[in-house]
Amino acid sequence: MTKDAHTRPVRIVIAGGGFAGVTVAHELRRAARRGEIEVALISRENAFVFYPLMPEVISGALRVETILTSIRHVAPHARLYAGELTSIDLERRVVTIRHGLYQHRQESLELSYDHLVLALGGVPATFGIPGLDDYAFDVQRLANAFALRNHLIDLLEQADIEADPEEQRRLLTVVVIGGGPTGVEVAAEIRSLFTHALRYYQNIRPGTERVVLVEALSRVLPSFPETAAARAVQELQRRGIEVLLGRKVVRVEPAAVTLEDGTVLESRTIVSAIGVEPNPIVRSFNLPLDERGRIVVDAYLRVQGMPNVWALGDNAAVIDPATGRPYAPTAQHAVRQAQLLARNLLATLHHRELAPMRYRTRGMMVTLGDHAAIAWLGRVTLDGFLAWWLWRTYALLHIPRWDRRMRLAMEWMLDLLFPPELVQLKVGQPAPATRRVVDAALRRLWEGVPPPSLSGLPIVGSARRRCE
Repeated sequence: MTKDAHTRPVRIVIAGGGFAGVTVAHELRRAARRGEIEVALISRENAFVFYPLMPEVISGALRVETILTSIRHVAPHARLYAGELTSIDLERRVVTIRHGLYQHRQESLELSYDHLVLALGGVPATFGIPGLDDYAFDVQRLANAFALRNHLIDLLEQADIEADPEEQRRLLTVVVIGGGPTGVEVAAEIRSLFTHALRYYQNIRPGTERVVLVEALSRVLPSFPETAAARAVQELQRRGIEVLLGRKVVRVEPAAVTLEDGTVLESRTIVSAIGVEPNPIVRSFNLPLDERGRIVVDAYLRVQGMPNVWALGDNAAVIDPATGRPYAPTAQHAVRQAQLLARNLLATLHHRELAPMRYRTRGMMVTLGDHAAIAWLGRVTLDGFLAWWLWRTYALLHIPRWDRRMRLAMEWMLDLLFPPELVQLKVGQPAPATRRVVDAALRRLWEGVPPPSLSGLPIVGSARRRCE
C-alpha cells in the first residue's frame, strides 16, 4: 500500500499503558498487520502490570517480575512511546508527550492522530484527609507496593533488635485505610507476611504484630453482597486482623492515624487504599467532564461531541445502562470496554454500525491470604479454599502470554513448598514523604533550577544520586 496523503493508514494514538490502553492496542493488532491503521501507544512504563496480583508482591508470594509483561511483547504491532501525555490540541489533532522521565532533561514530542483513545487511568484518592498523601503508602503503583514490602521487612529487622516492647509493638503495627477489595487484599497479604515470617525472628514476642483495617462505611467490600462482605470480615478477624467499621479517618501523621471518634492508632506503617480518582491531567484537555472529573462519553465510548476522540477506564464515566451509574473502576470492566472500543473504532473506519456498552458484571473475587478468598459469582458466593482456587485459575488464564502463565504457576508452587522470601532490596524506594521531596527536586532539575540542599533528608542511595 502506498502511504501518501490519500492512502496512508489511519493513525490511532492510545494514551495509557494499563489494562484499558494495552487491551485496545492488542485488539487492533489484525487491522494494524493488514496495514489499515498505525497504532501508537503512550505509556509511562514500558511494561504492562497485572494489577490484580500486586498485593501478593507485598507478601512475597510473587516476585515483581512475574506480574510484569513487556508492552512490546503484548502489542508488537504498536509503536511504543515511553513518556507522558501532557497536552492535546483538538483542532490540529495533535498530542504532546514528554519523554526522558529519568533524565535531568526532558524532551517534548508532538504526535498527530486521526483517532485518539484516552485510557489514562486514575490516581490514588485522598478525599481531603490531611496528611494522607504525605505519610501513607499508596498501592496504586507497582513501585509503591514494592517499596512497602521492603519497608515491612525493614521493620521486622528493626523490631527483632528492639528491646522496648512498646516500641516493638509500634514498629509492627500496620494500619490499612479503606475496606474495598484492594484494602482487604493488602491487609490480608500483610497479615500473611507476618504469619510466615515471624518464626524466623526469635526476639519478636508472639502477638506483638498488629494489622488494622479501617473503613468509614459500616461494611467492607461495598460492591459485594452484604452476606459475602460479612463472611470476609469473619475470615479476616479469624486470621487476626482488626476490622474497624464505621470509623472515619480525619488525620494522618507520620506515625499515627486519628479517627473521627478521637481514637489514635500509632503505627510506623500506614497504607492508603481508599480508591482512585480520575487522572487530574484530563481537566486540562478542554473535554466534557462530570462532577468527579471523569470524561463524559456516549454509549459507544466516544467523547461527547467528538467523533474521533474516545475514552474508557478509570478516566471516563462509562454508564452502565442497567444501573444508570458508571461502571466500577475494575480491570474486568476496563477490559470489556477496551474490547468494545476497538470494535467500534474499526466499525467507524469501515462505516459500519457501532455497538453500545452493555455488560453485566460476572462477579468479583478477593483473596484473604493463606489459601482463602471470597468469590461472588452472581447468584452464588463461595469462600475458603475453593474460592481461592477459582481466583488463581482466573488470574492464570488472564495474565498475558503463556510464558508469564508458566512463571506464575511455578511461583505459586514454590510458595507452597518453601519458606517466605525475607530479602530486603534497598534499590532506591524512599518512604512516602521523602519520595515527594525527591520528585520535587527532580522537577526542578528538569526545569534547569538548582535544587535546594538535600542534606539531612533520609534519601536512599539511587534516589539521592538522581538529585545530585
